[in-house]
Parts: sequence; C-alpha cells; structure tokens
Amino acid sequence: MKTQNLLMAAFCILISVSCGPRTDKEYLSDVLQKMNKVESVSYKVVRQAWLPGEKDPVYTITSEVYEHINPQDTAIGSSFVEFQDNAFRGVYDGKVSSYVYEEEGEKWIREDDFTTKSPLPFRMVMPEFFYYTQSILKYAITTQDSIELSLKDLGDDYLMELTIHMPVQVEFFGKARYMPQNPYVYDPTSVYKIWISKKDDMPYRYRREMEGNMNEASCSDFIYNPVDKECIVATNYYPEGFEIVKKRQRSSKPTVDMTGKKAPDWTLTDMKGQKVSLSGIKSKVILLQFTGIGCGPCKISIPFLNRLKKEYAVNELEVLAVETWGRSKSSCEAYVKNQGIEYSFLTADKETIAKLINDYQAGSGVPQFYLIGKDRTIIAKFQGYAEKTTDTEIEKKIKANL
Repeated sequence: MKTQNLLMAAFCILISVSCGPRTDKEYLSDVLQKMNKVESVSYKVVRQAWLPGEKDPVYTITSEVYEHINPQDTAIGSSFVEFQDNAFRGVYDGKVSSYVYEEEGEKWIREDDFTTKSPLPFRMVMPEFFYYTQSILKYAITTQDSIELSLKDLGDDYLMELTIHMPVQVEFFGKARYMPQNPYVYDPTSVYKIWISKKDDMPYRYRREMEGNMNEASCSDFIYNPVDKECIVATNYYPEGFEIVKKRQRSSKPTVDMTGKKAPDWTLTDMKGQKVSLSGIKSKVILLQFTGIGCGPCKISIPFLNRLKKEYAVNELEVLAVETWGRSKSSCEAYVKNQGIEYSFLTADKETIAKLINDYQAGSGVPQFYLIGKDRTIIAKFQGYAEKTTDTEIEKKIKANL
C-alpha cells in the first residue's frame, strides 16, 4: 500500500512537471516554428516614426506588402514588393533594391544593384515586417549577447520585449548586425518590442526604440502562403515612363556658393509662436544655421551655438537655427527642451522652408552655417560641422566682422 502511494505521488509529480506552463522562450520557439512554415505572405501595414520626446509621429505611411522566402539571396533571405494607394513604391528581389524617388515634381526609380563598394560587410536592406520580426525572434531565442527578454500577457496578445546591452547598436538586416561605432550615439542600447496575437500565435506589430529615433509597424489582413503570388522580379513592377537611375548616378541639386551675395529675406516662426524676419534683426552680424532634427553633427554643434549666444551681446551677434527637415512643431519644442537650446530655433511650413532652401541655394545637406554681415550680405558659408575645427573658423570670421 505504501509503495502504491509512493508510485502515485511520483506519477502526479511527473504529470505536473510535464504539463506545467511553458517558459517564455518555449512559447517564442513555438511561434518561430509556425513562422518558419510561411513561405510567402501579404498584408497591410501602417508605419510610424518618432523622435525621442515628441508627441506626434514624424510620418505615418500606409502600404500593401507582399514578401516571400528567397533561398538564393544570401543577404536577407527574402524578397518583397511594396505599394501605396495601389502604386508601386519599392522592391527587393535579391539582385536589386529599387524605390520610387520624388524631388521638385520629378519622379524616378533609384536602382541599387550592389556593385558600388560599401564600407559595411552586409547589405543595408531591411526585410519587411514578417521576415524582419522572424529574425528578431530567432535572435532573442538563440543569442549569447547580453540581453533582457520578457513576455507579458496583455489579454488578447503577448508582448515580447527585447533589450540588447551591447557596445554598439544592433540592427536586423536579415540577421543581427552590429553597427559601427557612431560618435553621435551616446547610449547604444537597442530595444525591440513584438506584439503576438493569441488567436493565431503570430506577430502583427513591432516597435524599434533607439537613442535617436523610434519606429513602429502595425499590420492587418494577413494572407499566409497565398496561391496566386509568384516569385518577385524587380523589373516586373517598374511603372512605365519612369527613368531608372543607378545608385549614386543622380543626386540632389548641388549647393551654390552664396558668398558676397545679398542674403535673401525670410519670415519664420520661433518656439513662442512669434514671427522672426531677417530684415527685422538689428544685430551687426547674424549666424544662421540650417539644421535638421535627427542630424548627428547638428546635435553636436548645439553647445557651440549656445556659447556664442551667451558670449556675444545681442546687438553684436544673433544666433538662429532653422529646422529644414519638416519636423512638427511638437518635435521642435521637444528637441529645444531636451537639448537645452538657448538660441532662436525657427520653423515654418513645408513650402516656406522649400523656398528658403532654394533662395539660399543650400541643397539638402545639414548642417549649413551662413554668416551674414552688417549690410546683410553673406560673408561666409560653412558646410557640415567638426568640433573645434568648424567652430574655430566660424568664430574667427565673426570677430573679424564685428
């Protein structure tokens, strides 16, 4: 009787152990195995991106995507094509990566066949949602890197949170890639979040969080292994009448040296909502910076510009920066606050900024600095920013013209 009771107790322990709850990694492994059975998939996706501290997204884009496994492609292992409002936007077929570009009313297809030498040992091609999240899950389960991994029960969904603590940021271009050291990145922590529906144990949303930016994709209307889809060949999707331009063959309009010319007037808005115009500034010399939120060198230049603002009287020097990348008002306000900017930070609507860039023949690069003299002619232009080099050159010119 005693032996029988011991056997029953052992059996119960065995049953409780074998039927116990799955660990987080076991569940994620099951999800990954299910994803591995998908050879192709189509869906709708809404993409958004934010900068740290901002309330409104920098952009919101809705697309339709088809992607499939591509065993012949050793770069990311998949191919994809994207449409917006039923119009072709981009494709990757393992041989070329092509996207529709627009500038000043013109449209063309920029095609990268990867023959141009790259400083990186991998292709900067990010898979679309399905195979992108698949690579993140695989990494989370198998990596030996320093990570924190958790799975939260949200009711209808599970939320996987992956925090990567490595000396450099980790991105996923087919698989985990360790990005080069970046002088503009102070915290290389990489955070990835994936929402998995309990209905089918498949991911439908992800969020990527880095020091300088965050982006998210949320998907719906999945069709797994659709029968009417074929392998992707990039040229089959090119619209008629579009010029095909090889990578680096065509670039933005070149900048023009405006030194010695009259500085075009402008009227912009500061963070208090006040109008500021070039003609209304009374300072002897003006330093005008074209900047962009998210630009590393622009961020590095902030302490220098703050110092100039403190050290020179307002009747001698006025320091201003114009946000030229089309960021929202809330983004600009958050940026000014988070970075401790003490000089005038200006913005305007898209059309006004486009006219300003054209008037100053600035092109698309930032930062650019224009030193404007007493008679409102442009004394000098400085392209880019290198700490201790650019600021020395700028300040030397300022002193020479006061």
